[in-house]
Amino acid sequence: MTEIVSEIMLTVDGAARGEKSPAYYGYTGPEFMEWLAQNNAQPHRTLIGRKTLDALSSIPAAYQDDDYRRMTENPGWAVSSRLSHVSWPGLTVLGSGFLDTIRAERAGDGAEIRTMGSLSIVRQLLAANLLDRLRLIYCPLILPQSGVEPFFKGMPDQKFKLGDHRILDGEVLVLDYRPDGAPHYA
Repeated sequence: MTEIVSEIMLTVDGAARGEKSPAYYGYTGPEFMEWLAQNNAQPHRTLIGRKTLDALSSIPAAYQDDDYRRMTENPGWAVSSRLSHVSWPGLTVLGSGFLDTIRAERAGDGAEIRTMGSLSIVRQLLAANLLDRLRLIYCPLILPQSGVEPFFKGMPDQKFKLGDHRILDGEVLVLDYRPDGAPHYA
């Protein structure tokens, strides 16, 4: 069975991005960048929503290096009810019925399916009981004034079990969780 992994970079207060924040919230220490390179080198297929695709596609050309190019060529899917094609050569567009495709792919034996951001997709994967791992990458800051798109808003109550953890550059915390059913109080 293929694993579905959601990778979300967020602040301690749960902001999935900030109005003024640079990429990775500015945390680009050597351990973190090495971990990102190793993680992205592992075979995987991308599952990305239109908003995240738009944000990543708008990165200035000066910052579109070899890693960026590899990301755009990685196989996978873009989920959008508005688009019929995308500029990233590795992606196929899926519409609102994307969960059926992902369910069929998950039943197969391919490379893991990994979301990048795409909070709406993560919420839908959780609601459909399709998410195998939730990897939270916490950056040690809060953004009460400029933080947008709080990750946990609108999600159902859910219990998780910690599977693995790392601290990168003495400040960035990577937590790898597996869904573990409803909370004890439910």
